[in-house]
Amino acid sequence: MRKKGIFFIINERRSKGKLLLISSFFLAFAGLHNSAQAQIEEKVRINGYSSFEYEYRLSDEGNSDPNGSFDADLFDIVLNVDISSRLRFATDITWEHGTATEEGIGNAAVEYAFPEYTIRNWLKVRVGKMFLPFGIYNEIHTAKPAFLAVKEPLSTNKPDKFGADERFYPRWATGISVLGNFSVNTINFEYNVQVSNGYQENTNPFEEDDNTQKAIAARLLMQPIPGLKVGFSTYSDRITELDDTTGEDTGERTKLSSFSTHAEYSVGDFGLEFEYITGKTDPSDPTDLKKDAFEGMLYYTLKDRFTPYFRYEYLDPDKDVEDDTANMLSFGLNTLVDKNYFLKLQYNRISSGEANARFNAVDFSEFQAAVVLGF
Repeated sequence: MRKKGIFFIINERRSKGKLLLISSFFLAFAGLHNSAQAQIEEKVRINGYSSFEYEYRLSDEGNSDPNGSFDADLFDIVLNVDISSRLRFATDITWEHGTATEEGIGNAAVEYAFPEYTIRNWLKVRVGKMFLPFGIYNEIHTAKPAFLAVKEPLSTNKPDKFGADERFYPRWATGISVLGNFSVNTINFEYNVQVSNGYQENTNPFEEDDNTQKAIAARLLMQPIPGLKVGFSTYSDRITELDDTTGEDTGERTKLSSFSTHAEYSVGDFGLEFEYITGKTDPSDPTDLKKDAFEGMLYYTLKDRFTPYFRYEYLDPDKDVEDDTANMLSFGLNTLVDKNYFLKLQYNRISSGEANARFNAVDFSEFQAAVVLGF
């Protein structure tokens, strides 16, 4: 009995030792896990947004949706990683229109991906794929919680959906940006200068350039008084002209240039914005194309929750062609349902000239709605 008792005591001590060892392991793992989690929470910021939309054409005819369709418009994840006090990495990944690659529907894309190194507040450097720094909406066009209307203005931001042959500038670019902010007396300034591969048809502009010229984009923002922001943007590029038969580089270049000015002003619950863009496409042959566009918005916020707005858009896709213009009047209501959760309701009235390639003088009205979340 004594030997069995001793054996039992030894086994019990061994069991307690194993239990202590296992417990120590799990406690150490939990400590490492908590430490890693704390580091991740300190260095990594995850944000995003989603938009669910509805569109219905109210008129018998017109270039809009007669069926009253729902649209899982987009879901974006925005990731910022603070690698050091000076270096961060930023990316935005989007899934649009119910992306399902196995079914071949929707769209998945990297909106931007770049490291940003801060030398001073007035001097930062980015390299990678970026939005073009142009106007009010291009850098926020997917961030639906960032603006009042259901969609960004078509006339200035998507003129190819408003009767123009092409946009005033590319949506994205791959290259190098130098940007920053500074103050002179009481006036605050922000600037962004970007050099990129530019637009091209026969190669991937995010991988290689098809000519030696580089596209240049620049934007300057000023805040002369509280509540007022004034901006100027420019874009210039030299696009390779291809042979119609062989698809080879002809050695000739089409000059593309655009310029915009815009302003945003808010005082109390009242606000307004406007943007004007003019662009020119000048190929090697004598024929050039000039176009311009305008958008303006007025809004007023009630009880910090309800914001009715009025917006007007105008596009002339070719200054040398008569009766090709298009315009849109929009009346809408943006309601803050909960924190960063919005319901948008909007009525549009679209009219155009007979020579407009998109609408062909068929005037119509439509209703749009969106449920938008930011997190």
